[in-house]
Amino acid sequence: MRQKATFALFLVTIIWGWTFVWLKNALDASASYTSGDPKYIVSTLFVTLRFGLAVILFILISPSIIGEIKGFQVWNDGMILALLMTGGFVFQMIGLEGLTPAVSAFLTSLYVLFTALILAWYAGRLQNRTLLVGVVLATLGAGYIQGPPELHYDISEWLTILCALMFAGHIIATDIVTKRVSPIGVTFTSIALSTIMCILLFIIFLFLDIGKVDTVGLVTDKDFLYPLLLSSVFGTFGALSLVNYFQKYLDPVRAAILYSLEPVWATILAVTFDMAEFSFWLILGGSSLLVGNLVAELGNQSVSE
Repeated sequence: MRQKATFALFLVTIIWGWTFVWLKNALDASASYTSGDPKYIVSTLFVTLRFGLAVILFILISPSIIGEIKGFQVWNDGMILALLMTGGFVFQMIGLEGLTPAVSAFLTSLYVLFTALILAWYAGRLQNRTLLVGVVLATLGAGYIQGPPELHYDISEWLTILCALMFAGHIIATDIVTKRVSPIGVTFTSIALSTIMCILLFIIFLFLDIGKVDTVGLVTDKDFLYPLLLSSVFGTFGALSLVNYFQKYLDPVRAAILYSLEPVWATILAVTFDMAEFSFWLILGGSSLLVGNLVAELGNQSVSE
């Protein structure tokens, strides 16, 4: 089952790499439907609809999900995952305003290191050395894949570090809650609660009047709708179902290292679709991530033996 879980989460990293392309396409399509500074409001609208459509998809494809979400615990655990997931997204989005992509990528990649440190603190000891080597290589690889970051330790950077901390918390919480409640049930409740949080955030952005958007016109534009549907079906419904079902079969640190492959696919796809330029840093960062994952996998195998 560990090999199946590794393959499933590897597939998730590819899907999440594609979501970068889909979001970029959606943002480009929004240009003629927005005014002011629309980045935050369009991103929030996109994520709100992405989560909301996934909830509807759950009900349509698996009506039996109603039986999986009865009881306080599955909603309580869903709230924990939703708070960590949505909080990470919000802090990352706000932090991006004052950061270069390279700095944002590096600071977000710290979730791999944070996952290892939090678990080491909880257990009272560090993970095995081989796994820690994988953590360091994966963190550096994900951080440098878009170029060397220039750190200034301002508020935007600290918000992105907080984002990484919340993503680390989400990985650890997923490991815990999916072992005590229905993985599919908590997937549904976390997505449903995330949708509500994003709706509230969208309303706040509208109230602050930081940008305006013709929501109806934008949503009915196929150039926005197609990326939205792809993100909802594959990036949310499919990917989060795989994460919540399979991650519990892997060590959370191993899962974090595996998830760090996402920027490799995102960067490769961005280069493929002329959204970014090919550079030496892609080779360096991607190689570091690959070696980090191989080291971590070999370390896990030696421990299990």
